Amino acid sequence: MEDVIRSRPTLFFLIVLALLFLVMSRSSQTRYVGETRTMFERTVMTIFSPVPKAVNWAGRSASDMYHGYLDMRRSVNENNELHRKVAELTAKNLRLQQSEGDLRRLRTLLGYSEQVDMPTTLATAIMLDTSGRFKSLIIDRGSDAGVEVNDAVVNANGLIGRVVLTTKDLSKVQLITDSTCAVGTLIDRTRRQGVVRGDGRGGAQMYEVPSLADVVPGDTATTAGIDGIFPKGIPVGTVIKVAKGTDLFKGIAVKPAVDFGAIEEVIVIHTRKIPPQVARYAP
Repeated sequence: MEDVIRSRPTLFFLIVLALLFLVMSRSSQTRYVGETRTMFERTVMTIFSPVPKAVNWAGRSASDMYHGYLDMRRSVNENNELHRKVAELTAKNLRLQQSEGDLRRLRTLLGYSEQVDMPTTLATAIMLDTSGRFKSLIIDRGSDAGVEVNDAVVNANGLIGRVVLTTKDLSKVQLITDSTCAVGTLIDRTRRQGVVRGDGRGGAQMYEVPSLADVVPGDTATTAGIDGIFPKGIPVGTVIKVAKGTDLFKGIAVKPAVDFGAIEEVIVIHTRKIPPQVARYAP
């Protein structure tokens, strides 16, 4: 019994071979007229025809996916390169715009300095303090550049203040908005003189102007050149309010000509200092 069971696979294999031989023998005799393929060949081709189609489809799909991936990577790289170039051009354009603005400011400053008949030095603001008790500005020029205490500091818009302290390469400037700063001024329209002092809050007041003087909002105040520090003719500010005031003088509010929050380059005017012996001399 066991021998029969063991011989079954061999018997099954022999039967299959016999059937295949029979089919092949039969198929060789079943050619149609004009047909070059046997029935066996047609059967095999019919059964296995989807295989090459599937292989062809898989190949085309893989090729399309591969080329699509390459196209996508190429597009991504081109997009990144375009973004990089746009960023570079944007930065370059900003630098050019900034340079153009710097050149305009410098031309204005240089033109202004040419109108002053005193030696001048161009400096850059490196620190601004308008929140402390003492309103001040630090510039990058000092005694090595010829800057001295009481030199006037201006920009193209008008008066900024005066130098109160110097080192070899830095100077401290007291702003005209400081409450301890006083500037001899006059009203351009009427030539009425007065004194402008800072109010400590970003503005200024004009004092010593008689109550009968002709001063109205919109009048321009410039340096009078009578305080021994500031040269004559520098714009100080614009009158924005005129009140009756106390006693015999008007109360005049002045808006400074300079926007202290936008100071970049300044001009230091090396003013003619009045020697103490001359100022104090009494015959």
